Amino acid sequence: MANRSTSVILLIIGAAAAWPASAHHSAPAFYKVNERVTVSGTVTEFRFSNPHAILKLDITGDDGAVEHWTAETTSPSVLRRRGWSAESFTPGEKVTLEGMPSLDGTYLIRITRAFREDGTEIGVPRGAPNE
Repeated sequence: MANRSTSVILLIIGAAAAWPASAHHSAPAFYKVNERVTVSGTVTEFRFSNPHAILKLDITGDDGAVEHWTAETTSPSVLRRRGWSAESFTPGEKVTLEGMPSLDGTYLIRITRAFREDGTEIGVPRGAPNE
């Protein structure tokens, strides 16, 4: 009986410990998942690393001030299947991003689609329909 109680307690503790990790990776915890915004700017950095690839870009606001944005997407393993690579973005390149805005109004977006300055979509595998 003691071994079964111990097992149940350890299972509960393990589940409770795992919950914050799953919440960290949950888009609704950080983004307005039912809304989309479009932003255009100049790439300053692209990190193709786990747990999420991160794109940094500078966007000039309506008032002329430069806003430093962070754009997050999924893991490199998923992105590779979608045609992305570590060379998908180059510092100095102008891009347009569509995605979910942050819940708190900061300069943060969860990328759903990305486009080069000429309108070419980034990361769509050849022959695959646009999502």
